[in-house]
Amino acid sequence: MPGPPSAFVGQPPLTADDTLIVHGWQVLMGMGRSDPSLGLTIAKKPPPRGQTESSDTTNIAVGCAISMVLMTLFTGTRLTIRATNKALIWGMDDWAIIAGTLCAMVLPIVYCYKLVNAGGGKHVYNVTYWELANHQAMSSVTFGLFYVAVSVIKISIVFFYMRLSAFASRGWTWAHRIFIAALTIGAIISVVLAFVWCDPYTGDIRLVGRRNIKPKCIPLFNMGVGYSVWHILSDCLLCVVPFMILWRVQMNFWTKFSVCIAGVIGLGNVGVTLARVLNQASALARRGAFDLTYTATSTFAYSISELTLGVMTANLPVLSVIVTKTVKILSGSIVSRGRNPDTPGGKGHPRFYKRKLDDGSDTEFGALRADGAQPTVRHDVEYVFLEEAKVQR
Repeated sequence: MPGPPSAFVGQPPLTADDTLIVHGWQVLMGMGRSDPSLGLTIAKKPPPRGQTESSDTTNIAVGCAISMVLMTLFTGTRLTIRATNKALIWGMDDWAIIAGTLCAMVLPIVYCYKLVNAGGGKHVYNVTYWELANHQAMSSVTFGLFYVAVSVIKISIVFFYMRLSAFASRGWTWAHRIFIAALTIGAIISVVLAFVWCDPYTGDIRLVGRRNIKPKCIPLFNMGVGYSVWHILSDCLLCVVPFMILWRVQMNFWTKFSVCIAGVIGLGNVGVTLARVLNQASALARRGAFDLTYTATSTFAYSISELTLGVMTANLPVLSVIVTKTVKILSGSIVSRGRNPDTPGGKGHPRFYKRKLDDGSDTEFGALRADGAQPTVRHDVEYVFLEEAKVQR
C-alpha cells in the first residue's frame, strides 16, 4: 500500500492526518459537528464475506493505454506525412495539434497516478484516507486540464479551417480569429475556476478541515453544464464550417469527402459530451453511500473518450493523404513514376483553379496540374506553387 500509514475510509482514523482529512470531508458535506474519531461514517460499507467485489482499476489502465496509443498513432502519422511529403508545408494547425495531443495525454497519465496513489477505480472502503485526499486534489486539477486540452485541439482544427479559407472573404478570417479567442478565453477561465470555484479551496481537504468552515462554491454541476453547453455549440460549429467552406471550392472529390467526413465524425464528440453531462446529472441525483473513488470512473471514461476522439478528428483531414493514395492504387489510377502529380514532368508553370467569391469576382485559390486537372492533395491549401508562380510572373 503506497503512502504513509493510514486507515481505510469508513474506519476510525489511524493518525492525526487521518483525523484532519475526516474532519475536512465532514465539513465539506455539512457534517462539521460529527466526531471525526469515528471515521467517515457515510462511506460505502464493504460487502459481506464471500460476495464478489468489483473494481474498475484494470479498465482504467487499459483505457489509458488505448487512448495514448491512438493519440500518438494519429498525431505521429500526421507529422510523418508532413515531414516526408515536400508538397505539404507546416502550419499553425500542426503546432496546435502537437500541443493539444500533449495536453490530452497528460489526462490519462494523471489517472494512472490516481490508480497508484489515489485509489482510482476502487471502492472507497478499499482506499485509505491519505489516498482519498490525493484523489480530491487530483480531481480539481483534471477539471481545468480537460477543458484546456479540448480547447487546444479545437484551436488546431480552426487553424486548419483558416488554411481552407485563406483566399476567402475577410469575414471568414475574422470569424476564425474570434473563435480562437473564445476558445482561448474559455480554457483560461477553466484553469482559474479549477482553483477558485470554492472558498476555501476544496482540492486541499486538509485546509477545509483546519479552517472548519464549509466552503462557499459555485455550483459544480451548473459550472460543468455551462462548459459542456459551450463545447457542444463549438463542436456543432466545427462540424458545419467544412461544408460551408468547401461548398464552392474546386477540389479533388476525395479531398472534399475526407474533410467533410472528419466534420461528421466530430459530431461524435457532441454525443460523448451529452452522455458525460447526463452521467454527471444522474450521479448527483443518486443519493447513495459515499463511494467517490469508484463512481468517478464513469466520468473519466467519457472524458478520455472525448479527448481521444477529438485528437483523431483533428488529424483525419491530413491523414486523408494516405486514404486518397490507397483508393487510387486500388482503382488502378496510379500516377506514373517520376512525374509530379501537380506539375507533370516539372515543366512549365502551374496553372490555377478559381472559385467565385460572394461578390461574383474570381479569386486564385490553388495550383492546377499541367493537364488542367485538379490537384490530388490540396485540402490543406499548400500555396508553395502559387507563391512561386507569382514570383516568376
